[in-house]
Amino acid sequence: MRRELAEITDANRPHVVEWLEDRSRFHSWFSTVIAGSLVALIVFGSKPGFATPSQAFLSVAQILLLLAVVGNFVSVWSIPSWKYRVRTGLVTDSRRMGIELAVNGWFTVVCFISGLTLAFIGNMPG
Repeated sequence: MRRELAEITDANRPHVVEWLEDRSRFHSWFSTVIAGSLVALIVFGSKPGFATPSQAFLSVAQILLLLAVVGNFVSVWSIPSWKYRVRTGLVTDSRRMGIELAVNGWFTVVCFISGLTLAFIGNMPG
């Protein structure tokens, strides 16, 4: 990332805060989707365990979905702190913030998609 794109100035500060608010809304929505998927898997899915490969897939899927929801909550909880620091001028370089949110976001998406895939495989009639 180029230095001028990472620097938070008085001119771009409102835009950075707006981006953080959009990001917060996305992560809140995504937390709901992940939690709903986890609940649906627990309520309507087959029984998880480790006795058969299908049960192992379901167990790993539930673990991945749980990791996804926890990872997403980390973003949801850290964004207000980032907004405060940006608004008050405590943060003038957005690189760390962008990297933290991007890494956590990708981790969450990968865990979610992997969990859904394994849940689908584990619930297939065998």
